[in-house]
Amino acid sequence: MLLDASQILTLAPDAASAKAGSQLASARSWSNLGRSDAALWGECQGSGKTPYRTQIDLAGPAFKCSCPSRKFPCKHGLGLYLLLAGDAALFPADAPPAWVADWLQGRQERQEKKTEKAAAAPEVTEEARAAAVVQARKREDKREAKVGAGVLELQTWLDDLAREGLAGVRSRGQGFWETIAARMADAQAAPLARRLQRAAGLLYQSALPDAESMVASELASMYLLARAWARIDALPAPLQADVRALLGWTVAQEDVLCEPAVADRWRVLAQSTFDDDRVKARATWLHGAASGRWALLLHYAVGNGGFQQQIAPATAFDGELCFYPGAWPLRALVKTQGDPAPLREIPAPIDLDTVLDTHARALAAQPFLERQPVLLGGLAPDANARHVVREPQGRRILLHPSFRHWPHLLALSGGHPLAVCGEWDGRTLMPLSVWSDGRLVNLDSDLAT
Repeated sequence: MLLDASQILTLAPDAASAKAGSQLASARSWSNLGRSDAALWGECQGSGKTPYRTQIDLAGPAFKCSCPSRKFPCKHGLGLYLLLAGDAALFPADAPPAWVADWLQGRQERQEKKTEKAAAAPEVTEEARAAAVVQARKREDKREAKVGAGVLELQTWLDDLAREGLAGVRSRGQGFWETIAARMADAQAAPLARRLQRAAGLLYQSALPDAESMVASELASMYLLARAWARIDALPAPLQADVRALLGWTVAQEDVLCEPAVADRWRVLAQSTFDDDRVKARATWLHGAASGRWALLLHYAVGNGGFQQQIAPATAFDGELCFYPGAWPLRALVKTQGDPAPLREIPAPIDLDTVLDTHARALAAQPFLERQPVLLGGLAPDANARHVVREPQGRRILLHPSFRHWPHLLALSGGHPLAVCGEWDGRTLMPLSVWSDGRLVNLDSDLAT
């Protein structure tokens, strides 16, 4: 399937690349354009004498360009793909030139070698496997001891904070938070360190009106997590997996893909990109047409690099997902994926009462849940109250204080109710996409430029 302009822009590594790519989506910037069933190519004149050769493997999509940019895909790759989406007639069907054919062949050969290498891997003996298990257990025991000591120290810190009261917590200064965050990092509990840094950022680096309340909720959640770790052996296995994940343990993708797969037609309803501990993270929410299940795909990119797996909003595909273990599993991996198609319809939206009931069940199963995906129907922005929407019965729903697309939400509504896909944290809604005039508008990408 060929992507449309809004879907192509979701592939951009950042907003600047999306804007620059959009500016290059003009025929006057390109020469020697062509396409085949497998690829797309063209030459873009830059500041030098030799034009940049840009090519796209449509099956990925995967990009290659001779420009010196370290961003992936670069603005030339985005511009070339956007040009095709805007005017496919500019690209005559032809056999790929040598520089494109060689690249495609190289990609195919590398994939074949990777497959052969995996098949030819030497079989591990039982003795070596047993020794590896023993060593892994020793490392695990050592880490559990470090994490346990760190969590106990955090609990003591939280107890002291509770006795002294939160009223004067802002006056302590940021160093008060940085010290305990550093201790959590030393204890190999990096997620706790990030949460403490996030709480400090809310207090000292944000102007959010509800910052103190949000910090209090964050501290309460961390205290609950500390108490759960103290009695983790008594918890059900799925909840143990949640606690360990929240403290920094990871599950190998190979192990996740061994979990039972859920086959469905998966609709890509929302996508957002954000910074996560000096790396870029991309969260994509899917909804199964038959199962009714929500699924969260998380992908990461370092520096100016792009995301390895590209899944565009407002598309749907037939495929299988495997879910990470947990008491209320949401995060998943794609096991198999068919060709994507444009999203023609969305699931039936639900009302606020159903959202509250579902969130209550989710918290009963997984009390550390920070966000729950929802698709709410009949929401109308309140033009007289910023960051407030009203549902059909007139009840107010507060939007998350960090939501930055309020003017766009008003414009998309035009005074009429909307179906909004977003994340519900129990108190506020963070809109991520809107179904408007028969199409899905992904707020993070479609409004980036």
